[in-house]
Amino acid sequence: MAASAATASSPPGLCPNYAVICSFLERYGALLDLPELTFPQLERYLQDTSSVPKLLVDLHVKLLRKIGKSVSADRWEKYLAKVSAQL
Repeated sequence: MAASAATASSPPGLCPNYAVICSFLERYGALLDLPELTFPQLERYLQDTSSVPKLLVDLHVKLLRKIGKSVSADRWEKYLAKVSAQL
């Protein structure tokens, strides 16, 4: 699903999808053994477009592995794009 222009330029805290992500992490984070991060941390990480923090890389790698993808930390973006294109 493509983000609208309004939500694409909004801070993560104002985007409805941010609430969905926070809810998912709160509900399933411990069950899926995902890295712990606070909502303010997540918001800061999502706003920083200069680099991807290791914690976010680890989160994506774990989620991709949970759906059966064999992913390395250095190629996670390629696999994420591939899985997203299949949706």
